Amino acid sequence: MIKNCFSRIGLVTIVLLIFGCGGKEERDSKIKEAVEQAVTKDLKIYEKAKKSLKKIEKEAQEKREKALKQ
Repeated sequence: MIKNCFSRIGLVTIVLLIFGCGGKEERDSKIKEAVEQAVTKDLKIYEKAKKSLKKIEKEAQEKREKALKQ
């Protein structure tokens, strides 16, 4: 997860450097779009991981309850 975060930061930095030569409004728009895409992607990855963890915890709890009943 941390590795992905650093790769996103690197991507954003590269995008900033590439678009630094364009017009200010165009550059700002492209920078904003690139940052939004990077953040959105990381957020989706985080949400999927969180959902998977909740599912695993729920299954483990059900197994413990089933074992206690036996």
